[in-house]
Amino acid sequence: MIKLLSLETATDHGSYCLWCGDVDSAAADVHTVTCPPEQPHAETLLPLLRQSLAKRGWSVQDLDAVAYDAGPGMFTGLRVSAALAQGLAFASGKPVIGVCSLEALAESAFERVSVQRVLTLLDARMNQIYAAAWERKVDGTWNPLLASCLVDPGAMDALVAATGVCSFDAVAGTALNEYPEVVAWCDGRKLRDSQVRSPDAAAVAVLGARRFARGDVQDPAEAIPVYVRDRVALTSAERAAGLVL
Repeated sequence: MIKLLSLETATDHGSYCLWCGDVDSAAADVHTVTCPPEQPHAETLLPLLRQSLAKRGWSVQDLDAVAYDAGPGMFTGLRVSAALAQGLAFASGKPVIGVCSLEALAESAFERVSVQRVLTLLDARMNQIYAAAWERKVDGTWNPLLASCLVDPGAMDALVAATGVCSFDAVAGTALNEYPEVVAWCDGRKLRDSQVRSPDAAAVAVLGARRFARGDVQDPAEAIPVYVRDRVALTSAERAAGLVL
């Protein structure tokens, strides 16, 4: 049995999951907690996690690894997840496992609507989208048809052309809430809306467990967010104008 803690803070809807199970079995003990809305993850995540560990009688030393959402996503949120994963792993002498937020979206879409090819689109703000495309393999792993990248909402045709794939089964991500032109594009392509919007800690845990079983883990010092967008701060003028990253 594998015991994992997974952390997901790539969007405003942060969550964590205490996961115990076997990757070869459909049954797993899954305890997922969503952080309170409109409160910084840095203030709420650790106190809630301590409560959950205590209720379940787990300690950090009981974990086999700590999985975290490595991004792309909100810069501040990704740093919170990576830093907490790093700290807990260092303290317990356990490895960390970085999981792409867009792959977690694909996993949640599969769990929701059982699709094999998923286009994942997270709002990157500043009128851009974090995008990736995935195909599920027989062993349950996801093959990236297109690695995580930034795309403008009006460039969806070029994005799909870059995958070399004619069609996808479904789409997932917060971009569907923010960009009407993307919704219209998906409708025109008859892409199924999986109804999955934000990455979920339970999906991060499942992906993390598969990686752990394969021995695909990281040293805690390697817990580094993947931003995709190079800019990590706004100018004073941009902040004054109400822009956010």
